[in-house]
Amino acid sequence: MLENVENAVRVAAIGVYVPPRRESNFELLAGFGVDEEFLRHRIGVVSRSVKEENERASDLCLKAFSDLQLPGVDLSQIQIVCVVTQNPDRNIPHVSAVLHEKLGLPSSCMTFDLSQGCAGFTHGVTILSALMDRMHFDHALLFTCDPYSQIVDKRDKNTALLFGDGAAVSYLSRTGTGYTVVDADFGTVPGSSSCLRCDEGRLYMNGRQVFVNASREVPPSVLRVLDRNGLTLADVDQFLFHPGSRHMIEALKKNLQLDGERVPFETVEFGNTVSSSIPIMLKRRLERPDHRQLVLCGFGVGFTWGTCLVRLIS
Repeated sequence: MLENVENAVRVAAIGVYVPPRRESNFELLAGFGVDEEFLRHRIGVVSRSVKEENERASDLCLKAFSDLQLPGVDLSQIQIVCVVTQNPDRNIPHVSAVLHEKLGLPSSCMTFDLSQGCAGFTHGVTILSALMDRMHFDHALLFTCDPYSQIVDKRDKNTALLFGDGAAVSYLSRTGTGYTVVDADFGTVPGSSSCLRCDEGRLYMNGRQVFVNASREVPPSVLRVLDRNGLTLADVDQFLFHPGSRHMIEALKKNLQLDGERVPFETVEFGNTVSSSIPIMLKRRLERPDHRQLVLCGFGVGFTWGTCLVRLIS
């Protein structure tokens, strides 16, 4: 639970990069034996953002960083760089070390990567907030980037119509207006690690297993966080659920009895960007801070979930 609000670590700014190149899903429908109705109302993605072939995770992260506004902050003040990715440039070195070099950050800056997928942002923002509190740090950068286009099998209906490339970077600080983590809930379903995996450079997903796990685990996770903080669903302005598919979002809305305006689905034109999906949505809320209290929930590979209750402070 949140204490000392005035000095709390908060997500104060977010930079985003979604590649401008798009691949249409309509062109793939006949080959997969599905129609436009299925595409729009079950999958919910009509086109996917695709990086250039020679671009790597660090390149996308740098483009997201160029979108980040850091008024009054010198890069020499950055104390942590963390990258959430399951598709690094290479196994060694870690992507955060590559970014450290390319951004010219100081030798005192901690760098590490987190191997996480769709629940990566909620894990990353909670870990960095806790680490900053423990070490009395004031400035950190949390990057998310999973260029799945390099591992998706274009012949696989379960994945080829879903995933888009993108990257985001969140600046964590103790000053300014931003969203702070009030409380969080995490978990992993025993025996579920194979439901979404990459074998021999190709992504495989058991869509039904992912759907069942999310339907079973996400609603109780949301309610646990709210209950611990004396809140109800009515106290939350919006629920930013990871957009696994439109069908998944509709199922979660129905389970929790939430109306559509409070549960956005904003990936129609660029697809599921994995660990970047939540910060891409959160950036829009930061730019127009009309929503004071949000629930963020990522879920997927593992099968792992992470739920954060965040509150707008200034």
